[in-house]
Amino acid sequence: MSFEHPMSTDLRPPKVSIVLLNLNGYADTSDCIKSLEQIDYPNYEVIVVDNGSSDGSGERLAGEFPGVRMIVSKNNLGFTGGNNLGMQDALQRGADYVLLLNNDTVVDRSFLSHLVRVAESDPSIGLVGPKIYYFSEPERIWYAGGDVNLVAGACDHAGKDELDTNDRFSRVADTGFITGCAFLVKASVLRHIGLLDDKLFVYWEDTDFCERARKQGYRRVFVPQSHVWHKVSRTCGKESYFTLYLSTRNQLNWVATHAPYPIKPFALVFTLAKKTARMIVQSVRNKESAVAVAVGIWHFARGIYGPPRKKMPQSMVAQPPPPLAT
Repeated sequence: MSFEHPMSTDLRPPKVSIVLLNLNGYADTSDCIKSLEQIDYPNYEVIVVDNGSSDGSGERLAGEFPGVRMIVSKNNLGFTGGNNLGMQDALQRGADYVLLLNNDTVVDRSFLSHLVRVAESDPSIGLVGPKIYYFSEPERIWYAGGDVNLVAGACDHAGKDELDTNDRFSRVADTGFITGCAFLVKASVLRHIGLLDDKLFVYWEDTDFCERARKQGYRRVFVPQSHVWHKVSRTCGKESYFTLYLSTRNQLNWVATHAPYPIKPFALVFTLAKKTARMIVQSVRNKESAVAVAVGIWHFARGIYGPPRKKMPQSMVAQPPPPLAT
């Protein structure tokens, strides 16, 4: 299919800037760019933010894809800082939309046309997201909308791990949150509510952004006709210190920031109880994991944010998994 503006075929299609983060990830980023080169949407650019790579992958990508705009950060700015760098550049150069896209994805030829068409259909729509499948199981769903439960301090992917064999997730619909793996946001929304919250570094930044958008009256819409495949495993290995620490701290921040009164105290106590229980379980299995949860709770209470204080491993924050709901 080719893109047609929903209001008038005479209008210029909105300009979309697609932001990818690269952190020592040449193979994934290259595959993603190659899939983007095949899309049918007529007015887009690809911005790659090389987010502190140490393996020369940024230079290799720049040489191999001269049509891609490359922004280099000497330091790892995290998922939030790296994407914000790309979004700032896109806004300064007149983007109408910004699409955040994980570098470990490949896309359907018409994915962006479907997203823009829905976003353009209603001025109250602030951001939209595609249906995302597992790359290794192309018909198994990874994301088909986002469920938010502020009372329980939790959020989850709708349809996760289900085979897409019926029409249950086939309708355009409002949703709780759009995953940061792939979301298209209007530039006007970014100018109104700001970019990703830099202090979070990684994890829960997408749900935070969506709650900020909701509070300003913007709709978040799931577009099932738009398809993306994500190179993520269905079976998770041991969570790292950094994952446990950041997800604990940022989940508590999310509850404290967005749960409304009078449920906020209950939601915070409930989330703290879950985290404390997890810490106790982890202390039996792995002392470092228990410490990570404890430090996450302590730093939330002290208001300490930003990157972890320990040295970051090279594989961290190129592409975050979905927010942890427990």
